[in-house]
Amino acid sequence: MEKQKNLKNKKLSEDKLKIVKSLSTDAFSKIGSENYKQKLIYNLLNIVKANNQKEFLWTLLRALNSQKDDAKAKELVKELKDIYPISSGDFEKLAYSVIMGIMSAKSETGGDLNG
Repeated sequence: MEKQKNLKNKKLSEDKLKIVKSLSTDAFSKIGSENYKQKLIYNLLNIVKANNQKEFLWTLLRALNSQKDDAKAKELVKELKDIYPISSGDFEKLAYSVIMGIMSAKSETGGDLNG
């Protein structure tokens, strides 16, 4: 009961969403190929559509686990730990912030497409 009450009182701020997006971009610049990221994004979008917070978090943490020594990946995991559990509406905002962050990530081994 107490957890439900805290859930309703906890609102996700725009600043927190920007932090999560930025950390997602930084962490995923070191994770996998562009093809891997596209598959991950597709899976995460389907999970969001099903509104499955647990599966979203599990899938995201599994992807981040490959970079468990990376400071940005650790920081992202800490932010997610501080945020969860959240309301359905806030979950969608958070999920899209993470997905946009992954989409913005450029592989460090790949070239820059802009020039």
